Amino acid sequence: MKPEFDEWLSGQGPQEEVVICTRVRLARNLEGFRFAAAQDSEEAEVLTQTAEKALRPIARKFGWEWVDLAAANSIDRQVLVERHLISRELGDTDRARGVMFDDVGRASLMVNEEDHLRLQVFRSGLRLRDAWEAADGVDDEMASILPFAYSSAYGYLTSCPTNTGTGLRISVLLHLPALVASKQIETATNAIQEMNMTVRGLYGEGSQALGDLFQISNQRTLGDSEQHILESVESAVTSLLAFEHRHRDELRQKPLVVQDRAYRALGVLERARTLTSEETMTLLSRLRLGRVLHVLDAPPIEALNRIFLLTQPAHLQKRVGHPLDPHERDQHRAELVRKILAG
Repeated sequence: MKPEFDEWLSGQGPQEEVVICTRVRLARNLEGFRFAAAQDSEEAEVLTQTAEKALRPIARKFGWEWVDLAAANSIDRQVLVERHLISRELGDTDRARGVMFDDVGRASLMVNEEDHLRLQVFRSGLRLRDAWEAADGVDDEMASILPFAYSSAYGYLTSCPTNTGTGLRISVLLHLPALVASKQIETATNAIQEMNMTVRGLYGEGSQALGDLFQISNQRTLGDSEQHILESVESAVTSLLAFEHRHRDELRQKPLVVQDRAYRALGVLERARTLTSEETMTLLSRLRLGRVLHVLDAPPIEALNRIFLLTQPAHLQKRVGHPLDPHERDQHRAELVRKILAG
C-alpha cells in the first residue's frame, strides 16, 4: 500500500486550493438479512462471507483488495480509518466485517458497517459528477449480483432513516483557513446548514475540524433524487468557495501577516522535537494557506500532504512497527516532519 498517494489527498482536480476531495457514498442492504445492529454473531459472519464471495468478480475487475477487519489488528484498522477507507465505527465494532479497496484509494466498499454495504468513491478536488458516475456504475454492477432491500414507496432501505431513499451521501472536504482566521467560519457554516447541509470535521460525524478542514454533506436522501442531491451539494459548496475566496482576497491585502504566520509555522515544524497531532494540523494549515497565497515558495504541497497523513497516530505506529504511547508518538511525529521537510 502507498497511503501517501491516495486519491483523496493527491492535491489535484478543480478548486484544489480549497477543495481537498469529493466523496460519494451509497448505502445498500441485502434482502434476507437483518440490519447490522440487530445481527447475532452467526448472522454477521454469514452476511460478510456472502457479500465477499458474491463481489469477488467486481473486486477483480477494479483491482480491489479484501481485508477481513475482524482478523486485522487495531493499528491496521486505524490506518484504514486515517486513509478514509473505512469509518471509525467499522474499525471499532467487534462483529464480522470487512472492506474492499484499490491501492490508490479511489474507491472502497465497507461490508457490514451500519448498512451491509457502503460504497465510497473518492476524487481529488471538486469533481461531484465524476465521482457520482463512477459510484453509480459500480452500484449497477453490484445490483446485478446481489438482491438489495428496496421499497417501491421509500426506495433503498437503510439502517438509519435519514439514508433511506437513494442512499446517497455526497461530501466535500474543504480547507477554509481564511474563514477561520477572519472569525467568519460560524457565520458561513450556519448559512450552509440552512441549505440542509451537514458540517463536520475531518473524520465525519463527531469529529473536530482540525487543521481548518470541514466536511460538507447532504443531510437527507429520502424524497430527493440523485440529481437534486448533486445540485444541492454543488450549490452549497459553491457558496462556501465564494466566502473563502473573498476572505483570502482580504488576506492578500496584508501579506506580511500571512507570511509571518506561515514562516513561524515552518520554523516550528523544522525544529520541534515533539509535536502533537492537533498542533501539526494547525501548523500545516498555515503553511498551506501561505503556499496558495504565494507568500512562501516551500515546502511543496505534496510534502505537506505526506506530513498530514503519515503523522496520524496509526500511521506513525505502523511506520515504527509497534504501539507508541502519546509522548512517544509526539517525538516520532516531530522526527518524521523534520525528515520530510529536509527532503
